[in-house]
Amino acid sequence: MDKPVCLALYFFGAVLLYSIGNWSLPLIDRDEPRFAEAAREMRQSGDFLVPRLNGEYRFDKPPLIYWCQVLAFDAFGKNDFAARFPSAVFAALAVVGTWIFAGRIFGPRVGIWSGLIFATSLQVFIHARAAVADMPLVFFYLTATWADWEKLRNPRCAFWWWTFYLSLGLGFLAKGPAALLPISFAPIQAILNRSRFRLNFRSALAGTLVIGTVVGLWGIPAVIATHGDYLQVGLGKHVLQRSLQPMESHGGAGIAGYLLFLPFYLVTSFFSFFPWCLFLPGCARRLLGHREPEENYLLVPILVVLGVFTLIQTKLPHYVLPAYPMLATLVARQVSGSKWRLRILGTALVLYFLIALVGFRIVEPEFPSKKIAQIALPLISRETRTASLNYDEQSLIWYLRQKTRPFHRRLDISNFSDFMNQPGPALCVVNMDSLSAIHLNPDWKTFEVSGYNFARWRIQSVPLFGVRIPVPAPQPLDLVTIIKR
Repeated sequence: MDKPVCLALYFFGAVLLYSIGNWSLPLIDRDEPRFAEAAREMRQSGDFLVPRLNGEYRFDKPPLIYWCQVLAFDAFGKNDFAARFPSAVFAALAVVGTWIFAGRIFGPRVGIWSGLIFATSLQVFIHARAAVADMPLVFFYLTATWADWEKLRNPRCAFWWWTFYLSLGLGFLAKGPAALLPISFAPIQAILNRSRFRLNFRSALAGTLVIGTVVGLWGIPAVIATHGDYLQVGLGKHVLQRSLQPMESHGGAGIAGYLLFLPFYLVTSFFSFFPWCLFLPGCARRLLGHREPEENYLLVPILVVLGVFTLIQTKLPHYVLPAYPMLATLVARQVSGSKWRLRILGTALVLYFLIALVGFRIVEPEFPSKKIAQIALPLISRETRTASLNYDEQSLIWYLRQKTRPFHRRLDISNFSDFMNQPGPALCVVNMDSLSAIHLNPDWKTFEVSGYNFARWRIQSVPLFGVRIPVPAPQPLDLVTIIKR
């Protein structure tokens, strides 16, 4: 079979792996519905410059993922599957890229296993089907790393020079400044290989102009349109503040918490890189004992990602995903010679397909926002005003605005009556604990929904073989939907 055909099968197989079941699993709060709804509002408004969420500017991320989601909505409709489809495609492209890049370095056998290891790592399986911006960043970080390796061996090849700097610019449009980390590879590479580093000033300046052009074609109009707020909030809050203090409780507060969380990624790798984490200790021992120059090169993008995200305050397991193609390549040298490799791969694939086809169906009824929408949408009109009281998750907005036109409101007890008694149809979702504090008109229709908030987890005691043990579990929810027709 020709290699292009193999690569095409590899790509479509990965898309299938990451897409199957996405039509049944509801969008998971908080991030997925935020991205999906912002993309839908971008399509509705026709403003492709500045994303908006529930009618207000959303400065969290640059626009590339929203543009891709808009294209997916046009192809598949405005639904959960379409919102996740760009991540599946970029992940599949990264799988193919990992295969080719690793094969260029260590030969076809290691190349194939590098792609398989990356494709079936647990954190990749999770984020390749998530409606967020991580997989585009992973892909462009990989292409920049690959291009940098190629241009070191053939400095006069314009193709790899352009690929490197365009990848940096497009990566920035995917998820911001983290995409620029490959700029640091060359000097660190020189240190590891004990060689001399010489900066080509003309090349670096021209490359900076390429990056500036790619980013500036969108960024300058966006900053002007928002009177500088995109730069101030997007860079100031979501980059600098995230680096200096933990956001949304993702990291330890204070000096003690910061020091406690320093080994965070070393610990979480044994979850995120499952099942291939079994080979990490052996790979580490081999690299500590002896490293080839090409292995030194692959270590650089891994160490840069681990170092930067270890030092910043906000920490989440998926932040180090850009290092996974290179990590998979190093581990593949161990795996390709293991007699257990096919059994581990087969077990992982069976497990993932069971999760996607069976597991997602089992947990689907436990997502309250989607259940509310399924019951409420036939009862309301396009002009129905919607609100929520002590239930703030974005998934409710995503599912209700499949039909409604007004933007969603978040209420407190003092303005609930005013909202419901205004002229015209209205809907409000109320946390059951707040129900006793409000007055219900007997003419209003109500229904109850129970489920779990998968964005908020807490330690709960559960019985196991007659013994109660503490385990993390999603927060249970009991909600009442009130409709005035």
